[in-house]
Amino acid sequence: MTDFYTLKKDKIDHWYKEPWMLLVLGGPVIVVVAAVITFYIAWHGSDNVVSKDYYRQGVNIGKDISRDKKAIEYRMQANVSTDSKGQIQLRLEGKTLPETIQMYVSSYSRSSEFEDSQKITLTQVKQGVYDGSIKIPSPSDSENTKVWYVKIAGPDWRLTGDWHDPLHIPLQLKPQN
Repeated sequence: MTDFYTLKKDKIDHWYKEPWMLLVLGGPVIVVVAAVITFYIAWHGSDNVVSKDYYRQGVNIGKDISRDKKAIEYRMQANVSTDSKGQIQLRLEGKTLPETIQMYVSSYSRSSEFEDSQKITLTQVKQGVYDGSIKIPSPSDSENTKVWYVKIAGPDWRLTGDWHDPLHIPLQLKPQN
């Protein structure tokens, strides 16, 4: 008669087959998998553009804004082209055309940790046309290089822009408002 009052379980359930265990462990497992996927995306898709002189650039930003205004006042604009040998030709239009112009080119490739910066002196060969040479990255670096940041500076003005595919497409620079 004692068997009548005790509950017997006919079948033994394992802990991993219980639906409540799936709810208890499922959430943390999903979070861990999502964290691993997010870390992978962040690691392989990171953009590590860090300028070596970031502090100096931040300090001089006020001066740069006034130089942009001067470029608007002088109605400066430029067209820049290069070839595979590294020869640069700059065609400059505006009120003041100096004998030499400083051109700063910064590029970033995924194979290097920092950006590669070059300072190029362009000399005037005829009215409004300047020539110079630039170090072209190796073919493996040029495939990884996305954009060249270009700054052309006169005595009291500047023109800046991003140059996508510099070996094939010329760059047109106009003053920024």
